[in-house]
Parts: sequence; C-alpha cells; structure tokens
Amino acid sequence: MSSVPASETRVREAIDSFVRAVRQDLDTHLSALAAELFRSVQGLPADGVGGARGVAGVTRAIIENETPDTRLDLLARLLAGMRRLDQAETLSDILDALARGVSSEATRVLMLLIEGDVLRSWRAFGFTGDQRPYDVPSSSYPALERAVHDRQRATITPGGANEAASPSFLRVPRGHAGLVIPIVVGGHVVALFYAEGPDRVAALEGANVWAEQAEVLVRHAASRLENVTSLRTVEVLTSPD
Repeated sequence: MSSVPASETRVREAIDSFVRAVRQDLDTHLSALAAELFRSVQGLPADGVGGARGVAGVTRAIIENETPDTRLDLLARLLAGMRRLDQAETLSDILDALARGVSSEATRVLMLLIEGDVLRSWRAFGFTGDQRPYDVPSSSYPALERAVHDRQRATITPGGANEAASPSFLRVPRGHAGLVIPIVVGGHVVALFYAEGPDRVAALEGANVWAEQAEVLVRHAASRLENVTSLRTVEVLTSPD
C-alpha cells in the first residue's frame, strides 16, 4: 500500500489549520453580529408588523446554535431572501419574491390579496390535493378577520375550536403550526401572508426559525412596497402633462 507523501500531508494539515482558523473567526463575527442585532431590537414592539420579534428570534438562533455551519446557513438564507426582495422592482415582483423566499423555509406558503371583502389566493407553494387555496371572504375565518382589522399576526394550531368551519387550506396538520401575517402599506393591510411549518416543540430549536424568518422578510417586503409605491407616486406627480 502506497504511503501519502510527507509534502502532501503537510499541505493537508496546513489547509485544515487554515479552515479551522477561518471557521473560528467567522463564528466569532457571527456571534457578535447576532448579539448586536438582538440588542438593536430590544425595547421595540414585538408585533408581527414591526418584525422585531422575527429579528430577535433569528439572531437568538444564531447565538445559541453550536454549529458554525448552521449559524452561517441561517444568516445566509435570511440575507438571500432580503436580497431577492431588494432586486424586485414591481409590486407583484416583491410579493412573489416574498412568497418564494419564505417557501424555502416553511413547508407551505400562501399570499392572499385583499380586494374589498374578499381574500384572493394569489401565490401558493406546498399545497396539494383538496387543500389547494381558493378565494374566501375576509370574514370566513376569525384568524383572517383579526389579521385584517387588528393588523396583528395570528397563530393557527391543529385541532382548534373553529377548525371545522375554516377554509381547508388553513387546516394545519399535527406537529405543525400556521402563521398569518398582515402586510401593511401606508397604514392599510393590502395582503395576508400565510406560512406553515414544524411546530417548535416538534422540531430542533436551533434550526426551527421559519416563523421568525417569515416575519423578517414580510417586514422587509412591506418596506419595499412602501418605497416602490412612493416612487410611483412621485413619478406620476412630476411627469409632464
């Protein structure tokens, strides 16, 4: 059996040493970044519209997770979702980027656009069979109605008291949880975003941050929608007759 040349062994050892040093340095910087982000949201309203809860949850996962690769992956996925939103230039592109971004984290994702008293199913991922989304009145389910009128997030759990009367696409399987988040632009709820994934009790704590990632991306999407809407208004007002 041929032996590995001493020079090749030294090269491997040097590379391994370098990789360990880089990982340790990266881990230190990630922890510092997460801690700074966590401090930045302390004292802010912990509501679904503001996104402070989401930022706090993601950064806490980065701080507490013991695996550097998992820490980096969590941050990379969040940044990728935000970058996708930044690159979207139209209202529909922003909403599409939001749905696609969260679909990589959650098991099911749905965008419901508000048209008067009706919630229009606009973009969906992960739904199959008789649970495919459809248009419903905004008053058809208490969680949806509260999200529209109170502009607050709502959690949906399996086996709830109103489950039988709820739309089929909002019936959450056991071991999962659903989250309805209003998208607020100019003080008005323009859409409801629904995401569903493993319940925190039923999954590993460190990696189970799909709900927090959804809240962060929804908040960023709302900000982008505000910016694009304002830009369109300025263009209309300043365009020559």
